[in-house]
Amino acid sequence: MKKVLTALAAVSSIFFGMLALAPTASAAGYGCAGSQIDSYPMYATGGTQFGTVFLYYDSSTGKNCAVTVATAAGGYGVSKLMHIEIVKCSQTVDTGSCTGVDSVVDHDYYQYYAGPRSINAAGHCIAVTGQITYNGKYAGAFDIGHCG
Repeated sequence: MKKVLTALAAVSSIFFGMLALAPTASAAGYGCAGSQIDSYPMYATGGTQFGTVFLYYDSSTGKNCAVTVATAAGGYGVSKLMHIEIVKCSQTVDTGSCTGVDSVVDHDYYQYYAGPRSINAAGHCIAVTGQITYNGKYAGAFDIGHCG
């Protein structure tokens, strides 16, 4: 019985130790506040996913925030050129186009992710662009249409 209790205690401490190391909701947002409202995978030629653009919205501030996050196949942990940009459009309803009135961008060499970048676009549509260049290959994602 003592061996069973000792084993149970060991398993419990490992489990709760792992919970303590698990990322929190704010860590999962890579510095973005609010809730994740979309994600866009980025594929290089040949179909390899190099990364994902994550888009967040904070209803208390009216800000959109985005990050470009690399995958292992896209060089996660290795310095590479990465890009994230959010454009505030003049459009207030989704027309499939965007006339930019303001933008925020992060374009540099990173190991893990580019961003976060946020913009106040309450009442307007936004356009989001993410890019990764790794080992001579390029992957990107683009979207227009989150409005409000």
